[in-house]
Amino acid sequence: MTDQVPTEYVHFEGEGYILLRAERGFFSPWDHDIRPDDADSSNWAGFVAHFVVHDRRLYLDYLTVGHIPATKKRSPFEGTDQLEPTLDDIIGDYVLPPLNGVEPTNAGMGYWHYQNINLALDYTGAITLGSEPTQKQPDHLELTFEQGHLVSVKTIPAPIPDATPWAETESLLCVTPSEDFDFDNPRSNNGKDSDNEPPQQP
Repeated sequence: MTDQVPTEYVHFEGEGYILLRAERGFFSPWDHDIRPDDADSSNWAGFVAHFVVHDRRLYLDYLTVGHIPATKKRSPFEGTDQLEPTLDDIIGDYVLPPLNGVEPTNAGMGYWHYQNINLALDYTGAITLGSEPTQKQPDHLELTFEQGHLVSVKTIPAPIPDATPWAETESLLCVTPSEDFDFDNPRSNNGKDSDNEPPQQP
């Protein structure tokens, strides 16, 4: 499976962060009649959004959307009556709408950009921000908003990753019993492999 790129970023106090968690209603392109296409296997969401907190107010600043415009094609059976829907009917004629008065521009490779959107969001709830890979900030930030206005900021510890190496975990899961182990009568194996016997209760 292709690794997925982060799809939402937040610029806060001069630093860029990855949006790790948000409550329902933070932002959705579909709420603005923008329907992203799956133009890249590394981005199944079909979009990348950049937000900014400016003067304690939350804004959508930049949006990249996967979009493949409908291609008009003539029927290969021109001149005959066709009862089945044509390709044009199936694809439709959907075009990306403007967002906060900003028209999208073609960025190539199946993506379109909305730049300098400056769309104020009325989000109420908390969001969790994590450092980008180039940063060395181990902790996360939790920002809380009321109707898009920042009301509190706190630092929370990042989860401690599992320090057990994958190879060691794999070896623990793939223990192979001895060839003479009797699966039908496990109790009869006592004494056959005394070196691996568990300690007995006193």
